[in-house]
Amino acid sequence: MWTRADLKERGKLCFHRNYAASVLAGLMITIATASIGGSYDVRGTVNGVVNDSGYSADISLPIVGGVTLFVLILKIFVLNVLMVGAVRFFIENRDYNAPVSKIGFGFQNGNFANVAMVMFMQNLYIFLWTLLFVIPGIVKSYSYRMVPYILAEQPDINYRDAIRISREMMDGEKMNTFVLDLSFILWGLLGAVTCGLGVVFYVKPYVEATNAELYVTLRNKWNMGNTKTATFDF
Repeated sequence: MWTRADLKERGKLCFHRNYAASVLAGLMITIATASIGGSYDVRGTVNGVVNDSGYSADISLPIVGGVTLFVLILKIFVLNVLMVGAVRFFIENRDYNAPVSKIGFGFQNGNFANVAMVMFMQNLYIFLWTLLFVIPGIVKSYSYRMVPYILAEQPDINYRDAIRISREMMDGEKMNTFVLDLSFILWGLLGAVTCGLGVVFYVKPYVEATNAELYVTLRNKWNMGNTKTATFDF
């Protein structure tokens, strides 16, 4: 049974040991996750600028649509893939001072298309569940939380297996993980007081290093429970 204090202590040690690279990897994850709703923010911003400029609806709609499409393509084919690489960095950083070049992992070894597709399916599943109500979307986001981590170690896995394994890893662990997330609230408030600088230079890499510890703990538990069937050679 894992404890929040243990995960956070191990994550903090790994993060401090390789500080600069951890900050960059954490920043990459921040950008990638923030972009999930970024297309809507960009659409609203562009729409406001176009309307203030006096363009007609016939002109503004294609502009807004084009910018939104660009952001979505950037999210699917670049940011999601970089996020998997950043997760890979934090997993490897547990054992040694991983180089920041690990962020590019998703573009290597011929697995780019599969990584992009699996991450897209994860985002799509969460989005569709959120359409029902907000709460189911939140629950499913925890169910599918380990998909990027699974991809970081098995970049050729298909999306059905990645989602299934993530659900199995998170079975009975969603509430514990939610409480783990809540334990960082005060750190987040401290980061906000510093205009976000505290988040970038301390809180986010600390959180992501802790998340990597959580993943490895749940991965090992999952492997132990699947010794009679198929286990992944992580």
